[in-house]
Amino acid sequence: MLRLLPVLFLLSACYAEELEQELQQDPFFDLAAYMDRQVDSLSQSATEVTKTITLNGTTETHELPALNFRNDLRVFRESDINKPAYRDKYRVEREESGGSLTRIYTATDSSMQTRRLTVVSRDSLPSFIEIIRKTGTVLSDGDHRLVYDPLLGYSMHTEQINTFGEDLNANIEVRWK
Repeated sequence: MLRLLPVLFLLSACYAEELEQELQQDPFFDLAAYMDRQVDSLSQSATEVTKTITLNGTTETHELPALNFRNDLRVFRESDINKPAYRDKYRVEREESGGSLTRIYTATDSSMQTRRLTVVSRDSLPSFIEIIRKTGTVLSDGDHRLVYDPLLGYSMHTEQINTFGEDLNANIEVRWK
């Protein structure tokens, strides 16, 4: 038994080191950090945009010299799933094709608001992000589809069914100029 102690100690030390490294690695794409960097870049470059809003069939388009990107992109940041508590709540699929990597994170727990996060990267840089979110309360049930393309802009589509009052069908599209 005494001869086994050094071996057990070595094995447990190796396991502890591997566990430590695993805990330090991000299990999923860090959407919050990525969106923070995008907000900083867009704000610093004073990006002009065309913003089109369609609410229950009525459309308005505005040319804007600047946006509060931190506020406008907040819902993307809030869709982040890269949290230790979420490690076992998403299934990850990876597919490489033609120089791009697609990662799809699908919720395995029905209580998760972010139902699916798709990140397409080219040369290790995200080139397309799509988020499907489920929201709701006792009085409403909503679905959101968010798309972010760092070269073109972003869109947010919301369908909300309300128990009382009018249902909501909204689309916001922002394009860089």
